[in-house]
Amino acid sequence: MRIKELDIKKYEVIREAKFTDLSDFVVVAGPNGVGKTKVKNFISHIFAHNGIPPSGSTVIIQATNAEEVTEWGATEVTLPHPTPAFSFFSRPRKKINTKARLINIDSARQLETVEFGQFNVSDIGAPEEEDADQTYSTGRVRDRFQTICKDIKRLKLKLLLDIANPLLGVPAGTSVTTIMPLDPTLKFEETFNSVLGPKKMVSIKHDSNTFQYTDEDGTVRSYNELSSGEREVIILIFDLLLQNPSDCIIVIDEPEIHLHPELTFRLIKTLKSIGERNQFFLFTHSTDIIGNSFDTGIHFIKPKTTVTGNQVMRVDSENIKDLSLIPNIRETIGMFSLGKKLIFVEGAVSSIDRNVFTTLAKSLKKDVAIIPSDSCTNINNMSLVAETLQKGIHGVDLFMVRDRDSLTDTQVSTFTTKSGGKLFFLPFYHIENTFLVPNALHFAMQKVAVQLGLSSIPSVAEIEAKLIEIARGRIKETAILYVKNEVAFEAGNFSLSISIPAGSSNTQIIDALNLSKDKLISDHQTKFTKASIETRFNFWCTELENSISSGWSVNARKLFYGRTIYNEIQAWLLHSRKANLWEVIISEESDPICLDTVKTLKDILLSI
Repeated sequence: MRIKELDIKKYEVIREAKFTDLSDFVVVAGPNGVGKTKVKNFISHIFAHNGIPPSGSTVIIQATNAEEVTEWGATEVTLPHPTPAFSFFSRPRKKINTKARLINIDSARQLETVEFGQFNVSDIGAPEEEDADQTYSTGRVRDRFQTICKDIKRLKLKLLLDIANPLLGVPAGTSVTTIMPLDPTLKFEETFNSVLGPKKMVSIKHDSNTFQYTDEDGTVRSYNELSSGEREVIILIFDLLLQNPSDCIIVIDEPEIHLHPELTFRLIKTLKSIGERNQFFLFTHSTDIIGNSFDTGIHFIKPKTTVTGNQVMRVDSENIKDLSLIPNIRETIGMFSLGKKLIFVEGAVSSIDRNVFTTLAKSLKKDVAIIPSDSCTNINNMSLVAETLQKGIHGVDLFMVRDRDSLTDTQVSTFTTKSGGKLFFLPFYHIENTFLVPNALHFAMQKVAVQLGLSSIPSVAEIEAKLIEIARGRIKETAILYVKNEVAFEAGNFSLSISIPAGSSNTQIIDALNLSKDKLISDHQTKFTKASIETRFNFWCTELENSISSGWSVNARKLFYGRTIYNEIQAWLLHSRKANLWEVIISEESDPICLDTVKTLKDILLSI
């Protein structure tokens, strides 16, 4: 049995949530309060009420084996079923090797110690033949885990009896194993070793009181010496291994609790290998689980206050193509589900852009994620699809911050308007320009001089003079960048526009395309003459020169190619000693000079 579709209507905090075409590994995500737990409770309600969903809602279930098809008279059934005798959900199931039932793994899985307890021979019985009551698999996993541990020990003791009975002269007619039976506890050892390796589980013996393992050094340790995450993994996996489910619905709340990413990965891989024809529902906040589940589909639940109609949005390997403009989408999509604000900045993971904004966000206590996007081109592309993303995927509160580069005020205004206010521009060519303030650089040097062993540092005036010297040497190359940008911006897309009459031949179409191309080239040649290029180049050379003619001005800080100038001034000040002056300026924000220096960046973060 598996669930094909859930159509939830007016159930607790959920107004409408429709899950369709559900896979065998369903990931349900969303920030706290949207109703993830209510979806889990909804599924539990079906099993607790003999297949009857809450009023007004419907569920489509599919058969996963021939017996179900025969019993149902169909390969799929819509619940509530019109036949009152449809009692498929209420019949007894085995506790071990269970079939077609709900198994609930809740988030309260913490157990400090585990003990098997003492057994008499009469207590061993045949655990694999015992039925479980209706609430066994739907209650809290830690409440049944002591029973699970005892049953694992009982299986081992039963094996020992099966081996020993022929040697004890048991009465005729008693079932005796004629060949060496397979140890039913081996699968627990093998799974423990694969998930928690290099730790290795010690074989359960007749006198074992708890689970034991050997660590990397070969020292024997007990279950309670595992980390909290490792203990939770063992509880979750051993629960399922013992039940050995087939054709079951398995719901797991927050499987990632207390787990680092590698352990989460091993856990998910192991879950998929247990039993047969099972369907998993994972209710998660884990960006790692979400980011690696596109092949089976992620179902984001949107708050009912932000959307009308269906609150569920599915993202899978098909429609993820539409999000290709977002860098690192597999990593960032999980943050969307948490309702976090994402701020994409230029540069790589180790770039100054990300480091500066991350540091400032922490100091401002802003709960945002700063994501590097590699280039300003990616930033521009994302800004144009931000509104579409917000309508399509829950939790997308997406912002972009990029350098001004060589853009004019008009160009900045155009991009900002197109982004719907989601794209922010620094008022400087680069983020490094932020720190090109003589007073601030001098202040930072005073802070690091002692620890770097500098006997003296340049004065504010000397720092300003050096900035001007470096900048003057870069006027021409900076002017080139401004002219190149203006030409590219004015040229726009080189798009061929033609009109094709019906019945046009290939030759006529080719001629029309070529004519359109020639016209575009002619227009560009008319617009971008040598004289116009000369005018714009001379304009920028003059503009840049004027900005430093009377000292290091606000305009100079804005216009010059700051990345190179910052690197050169820092190298000059520090004499190749390692330090980041920008870090000092940010960390000393209580000083008025430093506070004023980074004010623009802080204002951007505060407005998001």
